[in-house]
Amino acid sequence: MVRCLCLALILTVSACDSPGTEFAGIPPVRVEIDGSTFAVRRKGGEAQAIRLNREYRAGTMTRAFRAIETGTGCAIRPDTLRGDPAVAYARLTCSGS
Repeated sequence: MVRCLCLALILTVSACDSPGTEFAGIPPVRVEIDGSTFAVRRKGGEAQAIRLNREYRAGTMTRAFRAIETGTGCAIRPDTLRGDPAVAYARLTCSGS
């Protein structure tokens, strides 16, 4: 019984789109890149992409990179993309900002 409850809790939390405190209160832009769905949030010169779908395939960070650029309209600064396949962060360079 405890195992079932733990599994249910893990599955519920894994489907969550809750940003970290630095991006709290910022409405997400939903972006789909090659079958991966992300919630992208921008705060000033930084962005966060949370992957919303479950998947086990290579290239998730590349798709997160593209999702951040698509969702923010800004370019990612070289060598600033970090995180993991579930949540990625990047610093941005935006024209006109």
